[in-house]
Amino acid sequence: MTESDDSIRLFTEWLLEHQSALTDKILTAIWRDGIPTSPLATDPALSTVVRLETEMLVAQFLRGLGKRQQVPIQSHGARHLARLAALHGTPLEEVVSSYRIAHGVIQDFFFQAARESGIGSSCALSVLQFCCLQLLRQTESLIGLVTTEYADETEMIGSDENALRLQAVRSLLDEAGPAPELPGYDLSAEHVAVVAQGPAAATLAAFAHQCKDEAISVFTDRNVVWAWFSGSIGPADLHEAVAERAQRGCLGAGEPGKGLAGFRRSHREAQSAFRVCAWTGRRSARFADIEPEAIGLADVDATRALVRRRLGQLIGGSARHKSLRKTLEIYLASGQNARSAAFKLGLTERTVANRLQAARALLPPDTRLSSLELGLALRLLPLTAGRPPGAPGGVPLPSPVGRQ
Repeated sequence: MTESDDSIRLFTEWLLEHQSALTDKILTAIWRDGIPTSPLATDPALSTVVRLETEMLVAQFLRGLGKRQQVPIQSHGARHLARLAALHGTPLEEVVSSYRIAHGVIQDFFFQAARESGIGSSCALSVLQFCCLQLLRQTESLIGLVTTEYADETEMIGSDENALRLQAVRSLLDEAGPAPELPGYDLSAEHVAVVAQGPAAATLAAFAHQCKDEAISVFTDRNVVWAWFSGSIGPADLHEAVAERAQRGCLGAGEPGKGLAGFRRSHREAQSAFRVCAWTGRRSARFADIEPEAIGLADVDATRALVRRRLGQLIGGSARHKSLRKTLEIYLASGQNARSAAFKLGLTERTVANRLQAARALLPPDTRLSSLELGLALRLLPLTAGRPPGAPGGVPLPSPVGRQ
């Protein structure tokens, strides 16, 4: 092995070790500057798909660098994302721009790798030249690939029933444009919206089909479904029919809303509920049950600051800290009634009192156990450690609130 080969190996090993951080940087830049208004960025289920495909594409490229492979990447993930962009009306120019943005992020990451991977200054220039050239070639190749795939998908949309229905739904969700009709579905009724991914999506689509004129559903990706239900079908019925039957997957449901405004609002709420599930690992959630978490995820940094400020040393991850927090949560949920909390926990009142005293000692000075902020901080604490699927780096999924 030559010195150059050894340097390439060290360089790519460092990149692979930091692959998750690189993916996070790429997605943050693309969602901010490339496709900020696309459903691929604003919808939590679709952005999860984008994240997973991007992670695999980055890994494929980095492994090829280490093997000095110079053949163009034939990425199924890149093809998938191109078709998804076309299906959701994301302009091809924005898709191409996103690859240019990713190119810039990766190139900057190369220079960081050259400094921190230990390859030595004597080899750094040649390694950077080789890797930057490969990056440029692969970027141009991928742009050609996705351009062709995008065009093929665009041609098919006009003859695909699901794609046409999705276009109509997206037009309804676009508050700036005129509202079209949805044949066979009463837009003036009261609606409950649902977003599902994975096996739960197939179950949701099947249930919507059974409901006939009281439901409409669209596949927004092969494993993602948006649906609306009207008439007598409420959130509890949906939970029983979909969430309890589906063994796997993720599902978020909005609250009932009447007319076109309710159709839109319930969908935004379903997206928010799905986002909380994706972040915390829950299988299903109804918006009414997770409103504080939905607000907390709109600004994760502010949520972390609130939790640290209100909980102090009680944040610790030991079994003792968790036990004290659980006792405090039950105590607050029981109206600060120690006897009721003891009954719910299966403990004596003395044990509960001792735990509350220990918890108080770990809280910031002058904290009142009755404060609203303390209860909120306890509830939001899981958000500070949660991560969306496929995102080891912990970058939040984009918030759908106020968009689409």
